[in-house]
Amino acid sequence: SHLESLARLTRENSDDGRQKLLHEVTNLFMQAPESLSEREIAYFGEIMGGIATQVETAVRQHLSERISAVSNAPHNLVHALANDEITVALPILVSSDALSDDDLVGIVGKQSQEHLKAISMRPTVSETVTDALVVKGDEEVLGTLAGNHGAQFSRTGMETIIERTKDNEDISKTLVNRIDVPDDLTQEMFWRVSWAMREQILSADGDLDESQVDALMKETEHWFEEQKDSRKLDPAEKFITRKEKMDQLDNGLLIQLMRQEKIPEVVAGLARLAKIDLEIARQSIFDASGEKLAVACKALDMDYDMFGEILMLADADGVRTADDTEALLGVYNRFTPQIAQRSLRFLRTRKSMLARTA
Repeated sequence: SHLESLARLTRENSDDGRQKLLHEVTNLFMQAPESLSEREIAYFGEIMGGIATQVETAVRQHLSERISAVSNAPHNLVHALANDEITVALPILVSSDALSDDDLVGIVGKQSQEHLKAISMRPTVSETVTDALVVKGDEEVLGTLAGNHGAQFSRTGMETIIERTKDNEDISKTLVNRIDVPDDLTQEMFWRVSWAMREQILSADGDLDESQVDALMKETEHWFEEQKDSRKLDPAEKFITRKEKMDQLDNGLLIQLMRQEKIPEVVAGLARLAKIDLEIARQSIFDASGEKLAVACKALDMDYDMFGEILMLADADGVRTADDTEALLGVYNRFTPQIAQRSLRFLRTRKSMLARTA
């Protein structure tokens, strides 16, 4: 009777009939999308996509909200909804895992600033996507991106957003408080603000000479250096700090967070446990070869099975081949925690020496 009802709805040309058909087909798809084959998903996408082009905005918006939580949603349908008007596209752009980085970069290149802002709100934004956003986005998009601690910046992307927002004090402050801004860029932002302040003081108060203002700037620089290492912790670091105080920070917590796809917390936890900075921890998690992650995990004396699982979860996109994974697991089984810890000490020492030299 349900199939007969669907067949009857397909013969109706009224708006109401199309809406009912879309609702019924969507309900059928949402019953167990994870159990469907790729071919079945494609069929559903073809049907829902065909009907979606013929219904009003509010109906497409409802479809977008429902489908945005399904990671294996039909790609063509998700892509079409993401390129729709912003009220329809918003849930997909903010939440859908079915969009690839290439999809997002394409949308950044041709859609409105509202679409770009939605992308900048995603829980995680890759370097590839931020590289596109920092070029195309307006100040509202850049401000949202700067405040998103799940957004990852390449060196070029960070330089671009800093340059484009140099006259926006609020965004500059937000960037200064990010933990992933290289120190030299943070210093550059500070001195840019300081120099503007110096000129403003000199032009506003004739009683001060340049040497007095320069002395004030020098004191401010000294204060800045002292404060540089005491920035506010982001939510992920606060979470890890709390877990550490409760004596709950261990390898088991890392794997639990990895299973929950809480990557910022995994990065912060790995950094704290391995006594490495966040930049090295982040590189370890996102290193395509898995070698840096292997060193960090072995330094924590993480057992073979646990490392195998965290290695697999870190490579969710399947970049690494099965042979490479097997070879890496073999190496992991052979080298010792002492060797790994020595490697991490070398990284810390090298980074410290480079910082002092700079």
